[in-house]
Amino acid sequence: MLSQLPSPAPGEIERWLVPAVAVLSIAALVKKVFPSRRSDAEFVTKTELQSELGTVRDKIDARFLTINEKLDHLGSSLHERLTEQADLARMDERIKR
Repeated sequence: MLSQLPSPAPGEIERWLVPAVAVLSIAALVKKVFPSRRSDAEFVTKTELQSELGTVRDKIDARFLTINEKLDHLGSSLHERLTEQADLARMDERIKR
């Protein structure tokens, strides 16, 4: 089927390809420079923004508190383990004497 199509003359494709690329480039540039209008429903009011920021701030505070509690627990358990090991090392020293 494709073999039945006549082959274009040399330079024929470039003669149409270059203007097509130029038109598409200009269209993309216009779309980038002049974006479409937004509807009023897409805009966020100041009170909505403040409430959203408040919820994000609360989530961050809650996560910070849980991480802080876990670190405190980890620090206390680590301290207990180290003191137990030190006590065992002292006992071993006394037994060896």
